Amino acid sequence: MSKCIGCGVKLQSTDPLKKGYLPEIVMLEKGENVYCKRCHDIRAHNTRYERENNFNDYFNKIKIIKTKKALVLLMIDVMDIYGGFIPKLREAIGDNKLVILINKVDVMPKSIKLQHIETRVREIARTHQLDVEAVLMISSKNKNNINKVVEKIAKLKRPFKGKKKYVNAFDDCYVVGCASVGKSTFLNAVSELYLNDNKNRLTTSDQFQTTMDFIKIPLDQNDYIIDTPGIVNTGSFGAYLDYESVRVLTPHSYLKPRTYQLNNDQTIFLGGLVRIDFIEGEKISSSFYVSNDLYLHRTKSVNADNVYEKNKLSLLKPPLTEKELNMLNPNKELIFENNSEVKDLFISGVGFVHISGENVKIKVSVFEEINVFWEDTII
Repeated sequence: MSKCIGCGVKLQSTDPLKKGYLPEIVMLEKGENVYCKRCHDIRAHNTRYERENNFNDYFNKIKIIKTKKALVLLMIDVMDIYGGFIPKLREAIGDNKLVILINKVDVMPKSIKLQHIETRVREIARTHQLDVEAVLMISSKNKNNINKVVEKIAKLKRPFKGKKKYVNAFDDCYVVGCASVGKSTFLNAVSELYLNDNKNRLTTSDQFQTTMDFIKIPLDQNDYIIDTPGIVNTGSFGAYLDYESVRVLTPHSYLKPRTYQLNNDQTIFLGGLVRIDFIEGEKISSSFYVSNDLYLHRTKSVNADNVYEKNKLSLLKPPLTEKELNMLNPNKELIFENNSEVKDLFISGVGFVHISGENVKIKVSVFEEINVFWEDTII
């Protein structure tokens, strides 16, 4: 049975409400190189579809990788290096080699040393019991370092020792990662740069889960590089916000860090999503590495409750709707201290905050499902 060239789902012409629907006449006219109605609507009309969040279904799809002789590319968003690791990935890929691609590095300011991010990602990978062959920094959108990825794949596939050339170390190459991390954009870049294919492009969009099933792209005469569906990271704000709110949180250009010199008893709101109370400390400085479109508001802590109640869904946004606001309840409160070390506060789906000062103590109020990490700085 034919598959949609945009999302990989099997095509069918019997039920317009099910995945893969396409009128039979279109299939007869266009043959196999065709998009399903869902992909057509996304590409042509920017139609929004509800995201699907079933980890068991996702895991059952990707665990086939461990039965293959394969190379696995794990793609991670540079804005969410902690949340980008898929649960049980080691179990899904078995003993296959793993290369990590850190995507969207083009938005990082020059004050961030990418080598520090690479080191941290390797440390996180070890906590997930992952043996990493290489870590590469890329931008799928701008096609930065796509050539280095292809060269690394080729080198791992046909390793040399002296003048002797070994047989293929693996067959296919699987690209895995969370939804909206840029896997399909990456594969489109590979197709354009190396296969001269600008027509049969995978469906890409700012909305989540444009890829619904495995999609094969030729890697050489016999083997493929394979796009896989993205799993929704339920520890990230992206899993709970609507499209317009996610767009606010997603950097679309070079980040411009915003820095505040703070006193005790001051509060900063990150839109209406996160509240950070600075409870104690001296010489406190905080720099926010978040989307330039995300509104930050500083106020005295004594006034913070009133400020929030008066400005939620207006000045303090996202969230943009009552529906989103209700979705993001209840909150949890987390207390962090730095003991004079420089720390970074990583908030999944938002970015991170660089905090320095002496004996700093902060309280973070955020939706209870969101992953928050208080770690040594990567700057």
